[in-house]
Amino acid sequence: MKRITCFKIVVLSLSILFSLTMIEFFLRIVSPSSPFSPLIPLRPYNRMELHVKLKGVSPIAIHSTNKWGLRGEDVPADWNKFYTIITIGGSTTQCYYLDDHKTWPYLLQQRLKEKNDKVWVGNAGLDGQTTRAHLIFMKEVIPKMKPKTVILLVGFNDLGLSLSEDARLFGSPWDKTSLKYKIYANSRLIQILHIWKLIIFDKVVVVKKMGHGDYEPKALVSETPFPSDLRSLLPSLEEYRQNIKKIIDTAKSMDIRVIFLTQPALYDNTEYWKKIEGGFYWIKKTKNVLSAATFSRLLDIYNKELMEICKANNVECFDLASAVPHSSFYFYDAAHLNEKGAQLVAEKIAEYFKI
Repeated sequence: MKRITCFKIVVLSLSILFSLTMIEFFLRIVSPSSPFSPLIPLRPYNRMELHVKLKGVSPIAIHSTNKWGLRGEDVPADWNKFYTIITIGGSTTQCYYLDDHKTWPYLLQQRLKEKNDKVWVGNAGLDGQTTRAHLIFMKEVIPKMKPKTVILLVGFNDLGLSLSEDARLFGSPWDKTSLKYKIYANSRLIQILHIWKLIIFDKVVVVKKMGHGDYEPKALVSETPFPSDLRSLLPSLEEYRQNIKKIIDTAKSMDIRVIFLTQPALYDNTEYWKKIEGGFYWIKKTKNVLSAATFSRLLDIYNKELMEICKANNVECFDLASAVPHSSFYFYDAAHLNEKGAQLVAEKIAEYFKI
């Protein structure tokens, strides 16, 4: 009796597995999955309603993605007739807590459309990602999208690799994707079931828990002594340099215009910030206690390094950091732009941009 029961269970399991395999095979033929890499967590048709309390940010915002998993308008059907731009970066590009129509990539599109209505900007910013992930995006995703231009805002998260030994040695958790995502990315059946779940049951996900918060200055008690050459505190700087060069080479091999942006911040190297404790809450387990002014100097090293590499390789680099004032009028924390900040950034990049 037990043998018969076990046999039935095995037969049933194999039948279910065979049926799911055939369904997956059929769906891949009639409804192909996203052509992009499972190493990059782009989630198509995601829609969230955000309820936030951040300075300079609307209390209710819509955060959604198009069929490519990018923030921004639908992908143009007549792609080749548009001047297409993809923005790559971390959370300062993604503008997670800002409404779809208030992120700097969307506002940049609107400003550029004043001169050319055939402009489209897709926001590929992904929270926490470093140049390690940006390089993967350039190699595996950009060749399939084939935009005219790629804009990269880089610096903060690579600085984090230097300041956090765990992140440097074991990788930023945001640069890697989980097994759960890889299964999702490689199964058309799961993707379709997920989309139908969103349509039928969820409609829109309401998010009330925030991962970010308003910046509140904290007086510095004592700063850890540091060497005169701050570069000795940045062990990942050489990797950053090499990643930027590889990104440039990849863009040139595809004949794609690439524009780098230096990273603006609230902190500045002034007497006031020398008395304020520095740090970014997403950088964990730092060994040293440094002032906000020292953090500003460390970020400036990355920004200057970026400009020097671009100059040496005859690649465009817009010094956005120098164009955005170090003011809480534009930031809700030490790094992330509020709505006024996004407007200013879009304005400055549009002034620089020539198409």
